[in-house]
Amino acid sequence: MAEEIYKEQKEQIKIEPQKGKTGYIRDFITGAWIKSTPENKEAKVVFEERLVKEYGYSKNQIQPEFPIKKGSKYIGPADIVVFRDEKHKRQEDIYIIVECKRKERTDGIDQLKSYLAPTQAKYGVWFNGNEIAYIKHLDKPPYYKEVLYLPRKGEKGGLPKRSELKPVTNLLSIFRNCHNYIYANEGLSNQDAFDEFLKILFMKMVDERDRGSERVRFWITDEEEKEILEGKTSDFFDRIKKLFQEVKKRYFDIFDQNERINLKNETIAFVVAQLKNFNFSLASTDIKGQAFQTFIHSFYRGERGQFFTPTPITHLCVEMLEPRQNEMIIDPACGSGGFLVTAMKHVIDKSLSKKEKEDPNLLARFTRDYAEENIRGIDINPRLARVAKMRMVLEDDGHTGIFQADSLDSLAKIKARAQEMGTTKMREENFDLVFTNPPFGSKGKVKDKSILGQYELGYKWKKNKETGKWEREPNKLMENQVPDILFIERCLQFLSPYGRMAIVLPDGDLTNSSLGYVRQWIRDNARILAVVSLPQETFVPYGTGVKASVLFLQKLPPEELEELKKKDYPIFMGIIEKIGYDIRGREIYKRNERGEIIKDENGEPIIDEDVSLIIGEFKKFKKKYNLEF
Repeated sequence: MAEEIYKEQKEQIKIEPQKGKTGYIRDFITGAWIKSTPENKEAKVVFEERLVKEYGYSKNQIQPEFPIKKGSKYIGPADIVVFRDEKHKRQEDIYIIVECKRKERTDGIDQLKSYLAPTQAKYGVWFNGNEIAYIKHLDKPPYYKEVLYLPRKGEKGGLPKRSELKPVTNLLSIFRNCHNYIYANEGLSNQDAFDEFLKILFMKMVDERDRGSERVRFWITDEEEKEILEGKTSDFFDRIKKLFQEVKKRYFDIFDQNERINLKNETIAFVVAQLKNFNFSLASTDIKGQAFQTFIHSFYRGERGQFFTPTPITHLCVEMLEPRQNEMIIDPACGSGGFLVTAMKHVIDKSLSKKEKEDPNLLARFTRDYAEENIRGIDINPRLARVAKMRMVLEDDGHTGIFQADSLDSLAKIKARAQEMGTTKMREENFDLVFTNPPFGSKGKVKDKSILGQYELGYKWKKNKETGKWEREPNKLMENQVPDILFIERCLQFLSPYGRMAIVLPDGDLTNSSLGYVRQWIRDNARILAVVSLPQETFVPYGTGVKASVLFLQKLPPEELEELKKKDYPIFMGIIEKIGYDIRGREIYKRNERGEIIKDENGEPIIDEDVSLIIGEFKKFKKKYNLEF
């Protein structure tokens, strides 16, 4: 009976779907088509690939949907089984069983144990894409013991060489597993759990870049795991403590010297066990950066009106303003560093040949040198400044240009803070480009009179009925002002003559009648290059439904600006209607008249967006009006 059911399953998954039909993915082990259910797409196929590429088991040792029997009774198909070798593939030869179908932890582990019970398998894994648990199958009561990790094929005792570490295949999934374990076991908020995970991630990066020893220190052995689970002391914690001391010494601008890891020993050991097998440097910066960006969007929500800038918007701004290798760039509200990384990648792409990009050492050296020399980022939130620095470390470093400060404070204080953190070139009119998405909304209004007094837009304005012009009242400070309006003025202060900027603003700044003085001030102090309206859903997946636009400005010398203002100069106006995702952040693809997804020449679905269209139209606009940067 079991064999007949298994044969039927094999026949079903080998049927290739109709051309253009969606809802199927290929099984990593068999290559057969299987339904693209969440458990298949996010868990089963993901873990199949990890078993091969990360754990070192061969495809010939692995079989999906293997029928498990208890005596003569068929009890169900195990999602994935790993045999002890490639030759013997009977139930008694199973070494590992993986359960992916049950979404909830308790159900999943109970199902896993029911499969383990009638077998001689040594290990079981429950994995749902976001959480993971490892079970060791014992020969005597209690028969099942939860452990911290699954050993690699042929894993030996002691600390391995760095050359033995593997490339990571699904970094986002691993990041989520670590975060969710901390969140579930430590009673921390999402953000506090993220902060603790970040400390361990920094230790991993420091160990990878240690050239003093060929053996890793960021590791946990079977013996150390046993000691930790039994509550005993272990050499593991001595290594971890020393590594964190090195992290604080190397990244003194990120971590306070008195800072510690606020996690239980078992939690630290679990997270190290999930990350230990990998050499992050073997993964491309695109893979690392995308995983990290997606990960932080999942667990970091805006405070004081802050939220992250979606990749399509950072891409739009950078492609329209086209930064060059010799230009200084700043984001004074850098958040997780999205604008800075997008700009950096643009410069790398335009500066290096295809052959140079394929040389990892040359690429890493160019990236680091360029970022340290030309990229600067500030964020008022120390947590976000730390996040942005880690993002730059994952992008081959250049983190020293990012620091925590209030960008609306006096320029003298910002410069002093930068020097304290080891950051240079922080002065007025020293930047060629500003890219920023400042915090906005009524929650974070600026009330400090010493800050408001620095800005013309921090004063009250009234409209002259005769001239129709807004006039600033020199001796009347506002009671408060939203930060996004003050950021417009601060960004222009950072720009050098002919410098250009892209700033995301709520539509109210550009349309509300009571804010006419803001729009007049902008016209009087900069050339307006473009205004691009963003769709309502742009920021919904990131924590806010504020309707916004991107304002593009150029700072001109006063005499040139005065001449320009006498003319009706052209301004590019664009409206983005399709951002490429829905309000839940799920990608939307182009479809033909039959409702089938349209694919490119590589067989990849084409995202339904018109960001690229706006970029193209702006380039035509520049050419038509001889607008050069």
